[in-house]
Amino acid sequence: MFQRIRQYQLMTVGHRWYRPRAYGEPQPDGTWDGWLVFFPLAGGAAIAPPGRETTQTTVAALAVWAAGLTPVYLQGALTRALGFEHQAPPLVERLSDAEYEALDDAERLETAAEVERTAADLDEAAAKAARADAERIRRERLVTEGTLAATEEAAARIEANIHEQAARDARAIAGAAKRRRRSVRAQAVSRKQPTRRRAKKKRAK
Repeated sequence: MFQRIRQYQLMTVGHRWYRPRAYGEPQPDGTWDGWLVFFPLAGGAAIAPPGRETTQTTVAALAVWAAGLTPVYLQGALTRALGFEHQAPPLVERLSDAEYEALDDAERLETAAEVERTAADLDEAAAKAARADAERIRRERLVTEGTLAATEEAAARIEANIHEQAARDARAIAGAAKRRRRSVRAQAVSRKQPTRRRAKKKRAK
């Protein structure tokens, strides 16, 4: 009886996709033969290379072998299997319907997982865009606030200059008025002095 050992990532040839799986078959002497089978996602019978890939002493050793297969090895096995696509080995005919059903279930689960990953990517992209918008708005606000603050500062300086100029003008006017008062007083005093001299002369006569 065949036993599924491992399942691999999807592979493609042209526009056809395949799901690779490794199977083990126990032998009368206790060893295990290893096979590779490729299930077409578009439907139809599985394909496999014409002979076993390996023979291992135990099923555990077979699992280790299956875990070490590289994508290059699997691609080569798929190419060999395609060469015998119309001459399927007995292994393929002996695979139970349960294996095909399990393949369908696995593909549905993977499709659902891919949908979730896509949704997660979209959510992450939306979150990134939202963070970028928030940062842009913050920077624009800082620029706006800085511009407003600069405008207010300039207006305050202008107002201060106006008040300072008004104060200087007021001090200049006050100084001029003070000087005029002194001049008027001096002129008044100078006019009174000749009158007093004439009055003294008359009294002396």
